[in-house]
Amino acid sequence: MLATVRGVWAYRDLVRHLVHRDLRLRYKGSALGVAWSLVNPLVLAAVYTFAFAYVIKLQIERFPVFLLLGLLPWTFFTGAIGHATGAVADNAPLVRKVRFPRAVLPVASTLAQFVMFALAYAVFVPVSLALGTTLSAAWLAVPAIMALQLVFTAGVALLAATGYVYFRDIRHLIDVAIQFLFWLTPIVYSVELVPERIRALMLANPLAAFLTAYRDAILHGRLSEPLVWSVMAAATLVAAGAGLYVFSRHERRFGELV
Repeated sequence: MLATVRGVWAYRDLVRHLVHRDLRLRYKGSALGVAWSLVNPLVLAAVYTFAFAYVIKLQIERFPVFLLLGLLPWTFFTGAIGHATGAVADNAPLVRKVRFPRAVLPVASTLAQFVMFALAYAVFVPVSLALGTTLSAAWLAVPAIMALQLVFTAGVALLAATGYVYFRDIRHLIDVAIQFLFWLTPIVYSVELVPERIRALMLANPLAAFLTAYRDAILHGRLSEPLVWSVMAAATLVAAGAGLYVFSRHERRFGELV
């Protein structure tokens, strides 16, 4: 596991190159460029705001900001897992012929999505202030939350990339799981609307904990309670540890399996 981490760090220039290549190719010839990373969440926010704030009439303060604080981290997580799942298998010629730490591939895919996530957040901040959000000291916790989510997502990405080498149905299973997970995560509704008897169970969902932490810091100007931070920290350690362990155990066989 430590060798995998050291290998990725030793090849950090390759990681940087792959991230840059991914971003350049994705927006090549695009007039808006990386601004497209915010367009999709904004469109979804507009649709869900109309449906839930004006039709169903959920009583949630500053609902557009609340919704974007759920959609942006969610889009980063699902986008990273979607791109990282095939990062090893889809680069079969490279994996077979070139000697380098294979973990570079899913890590680079995750980092490319994280760059878009960070840029989208940079645009979101003035938008949220314009919609009535108040700047507070609690916002200083956001980089720590983002760092935890990045490591958590990278761990899950390593697991998904390893699984896809062996079972190509993994990508389809992930697509189905993400649809279920969307509604099991408080993205378009508040945790406070969940009955108390199952609220603690919902907060055991790491993504629910991350979303709660973002909303507490930016929307409510406070730090989340220790339970939320404990869930985020524990989920990050478990995901990163499991991802590194599984990936490092199977990395040597990737060349013959892809």
